[in-house]
Amino acid sequence: MRLYEALGIGPGETVAFAGAGGKSSAIAELCGELSGAGMKALAVPTTKMFVSEAESIGRLVTAEEPAELRRLVSEAVEALPGDGGSVVAGSGRLSKGRISGVEPGQVPGLAALADVTLVEADGARRRSLKGTAAHEPAIPEGVSLSVAVGGSRSLGLPLDEESVHRPELFSELTGILPGQSISPQSFAVALAKGSLKDTPDGVRRAALLTGVEPGPGMSGASAIARELWRLGIQRVVLTSLPAEGPAMIWNA
Repeated sequence: MRLYEALGIGPGETVAFAGAGGKSSAIAELCGELSGAGMKALAVPTTKMFVSEAESIGRLVTAEEPAELRRLVSEAVEALPGDGGSVVAGSGRLSKGRISGVEPGQVPGLAALADVTLVEADGARRRSLKGTAAHEPAIPEGVSLSVAVGGSRSLGLPLDEESVHRPELFSELTGILPGQSISPQSFAVALAKGSLKDTPDGVRRAALLTGVEPGPGMSGASAIARELWRLGIQRVVLTSLPAEGPAMIWNA
């Protein structure tokens, strides 16, 4: 199964990814799949991204001025082969090998240039889960699907700064105290009521559980999926991403 099919992504869509544990890897996988299916994909981070990550996805284009960025993205998309490809847009290059994100208000104009646009709508400092701040995620206008991402390997770990970005906010939302084990219920609440909390009316919602492997890890992911269903998230997808090698994908 391909990830874009499991998530129900089709031509003309703008998809926002929020949460932790593999957003960039999911976007990279999707860009490769969509390109292989003959579509032109555009990846747009609204937060910082490493240049190495961006360049692994597709051609990187940056510009500080919005009109210039749109012009450069248009040229880059037009230059892609007729059978598909991908472009990454950023607002500039920063120190430490990173690019700065694009303002959410610029996304609709950029999305009109590609077949599918994939937006990284928040950051997580490479943690597996996160507590979502009041200003997050940054969901641009025109989004048709919002995907909450969570790293399943954090299930059962103690709530601390090593496993969760902003653990104090995670605790406030889920009721799990520092040092207590992350349960399937608290994991699901963090996604459904955190990463998906500002999903506009009419926008489809989905959850992507990453780091899943056949065997014991599957049972934990299935427990999280059941909790997500109880919270109204009907489309739940499991994947081995961001592990190296061919991605394994299952519908929960």
